[in-house]
Formats: sequence, structure tokens, C-alpha cells
Amino acid sequence: MKNGTVGATPNGFLNWKKPMSRHKPTKEESMKRLKNQMPKSGSLPIPNESSKSTGEKDSMTIIMVCFSCLFLLLSALAIPGAFAQEVETAADVKAQFEKDKTGTNPVNFTFDARLYNEYRWLNTAGDGGQNITTFEFRAPFASGKWQFRGKIRAVDLKADFNDDGTDDVDEFGFGDIDLRIMNIPYFNPKKKFAVALGVEFFLNTASEDALGSGATTVAPLIFLGYFNPFGPGSIIVPGYQHKISIDEDDGRSQVHQGLIDIFMVKTWGDNQFWGFIDPQILLDYENNTQFMLLELQAGMMTDKYFGTKGHSAYIMPSFGVGSDRPYDFSLEVGYKIVW
Repeated sequence: MKNGTVGATPNGFLNWKKPMSRHKPTKEESMKRLKNQMPKSGSLPIPNESSKSTGEKDSMTIIMVCFSCLFLLLSALAIPGAFAQEVETAADVKAQFEKDKTGTNPVNFTFDARLYNEYRWLNTAGDGGQNITTFEFRAPFASGKWQFRGKIRAVDLKADFNDDGTDDVDEFGFGDIDLRIMNIPYFNPKKKFAVALGVEFFLNTASEDALGSGATTVAPLIFLGYFNPFGPGSIIVPGYQHKISIDEDDGRSQVHQGLIDIFMVKTWGDNQFWGFIDPQILLDYENNTQFMLLELQAGMMTDKYFGTKGHSAYIMPSFGVGSDRPYDFSLEVGYKIVW
């Protein structure tokens, strides 16, 4: 989840197999191997063969079980915590929403434009790097009861799969486009609890094979929002998104994946500063692989420095966990305008 939205964070999965020899593949061979990559634009390579030891698999299983327990525990703790807060009227909540321009509240449907750049140090045998520049736009519609979100990306991918000092893939272009609509069917301001439902579409629009999934994917999502569990300005949002492809290019594998995450955010200084932590488990049911990501973000409003309204900036490091992780580390910086 990125900035209060489920499904924004897992920015991709690749399913390439590590070569068994030092043979330097031709570009055609590399592209053929890459055709089973990326259910989402700008995805990353993940080892897909049975290279993990039993100990590594057991460790990953333990981590996933602990994370699932944490998911349930936080959800259980958040409910009474949210219900115990001082009762607010719907008008109070609406006033708070209108005042909040951080873009971190998933139930606050605002107009929103974002530009951010992420660089990833890939989990490849040799050097691998991926730079993704994303423009994102959000807009409420139907009297503010629904929200639309769209993303377009430019992707620069370089990776040495054989550790021979030569890039097996070196591509730059546009990635897949994804579009999402979301609704809040249940929102109780007195109990500070909400349920969000939506569906996201990942379109097969990449300009190069290596920069997209080669598939059109549908991804329904659900998340629960608990407000003020740790005092004013705090939110806990456990959620799940399920992705399945409905059409694939010739030679590309089906997409069947799940994302579990817990987004936790806290704002300070009258909504002038914020921080969040977002642990995630990504499950690739099609290829029987899984890994974890941990995203940390710190942001601040910039209006008092530039004389603007609703402008903010943030920085977000991310860490990959597990032998199937797509990257070891990534760093993202972004700028948002909310109105």
C-alpha cells in the first residue's frame, strides 16, 4: 500500500529462472526468458527455481506466520481502541478530512496528483537496477462516494542475470498502465471504522516485453480502516488484494497473486508531518513463491516554505525479505498536490 492505498506498494514480481551455466544469452534468449515476468509495470526479477534450502523455506514460513498473527492481533486491538475514542459527529469528521492534505487517509477521497521516482537494487546474480518514474492522479466522483486512480510509468531496467559483467536486459520505455476505482460501502464516524472495496485493472500497455507483465490483470481489493487507535492522526489499515490475469500474450505465464499488508500511519504537528510503516506479504500462487516487503515513509507539508496549498514531499525506503524477493533495497522520493 502506498500513501494509504492497498495494492500500490508491491510494484512487481518477475519470474525468471537462474541460468545453469555461464553461457551468455543472446538478446533474443534473454527476452524469451523475460516473457514470464512482471504482472505489473516495472516489475522485478525473482528467482523462480527451487534454489531455496529447507532452512530458508522454513524461515520464510515462520516470518509469514508471525506476520499473519500480527495482522490479526493489530486488527483485534484496533477495534476496541477505535470504539473507545471520544464520539465525534459526522460534521467533525468531515471538517478533519477537509483540513487533512497529507494524502495518507484512504477514506478521504480528494483530488490528488503525485509524481514520484523509485530506484531499486535488484536481487539478481550480477548487478541489477531498475528506475521507475510514476505519475499518479486521483479524483472523486459520484458526489464523492467513489474514487478513481490512474498510474502511468516510465521504466529503465538493467540486469545481469549471469554475473558475467554484461547486462542481459537493458530496456527503457513505458510500463503497464493501471486503473482503480474504489468505494467506501461502510463508514461509521462515531466508531471511527470504515470498510473499503475496489477493483484495479493492470493493462498490457508496456512498450517493451521486459517492462510489463504481458497480461491484462484484474485485482479486487478490500481493506478495513481503524481511525485514531493510537490517538488523533493515527490509522491502521489491514487489507488484501487478489490479482488474476484474464488475457496473456503468447508465451507469457498467467498471473495469480495475493497481497496482504498492514498500513499504519501517524501524523503530527496539525497534519504537517507524517510517518508510516507498511509490512507486506506477497504470494505468487501461480509460481509457488512468496516474499515480504517493508516500506517506511516520512513526509511533510511544504506549503509554508513555498506559499502553496496542499503541497507535500516524502521519502520512502523499502526492504525486501526472503530468497524470492524482487529487490534488496529501494528508495523512493515523491511530491504530492492534494486539493
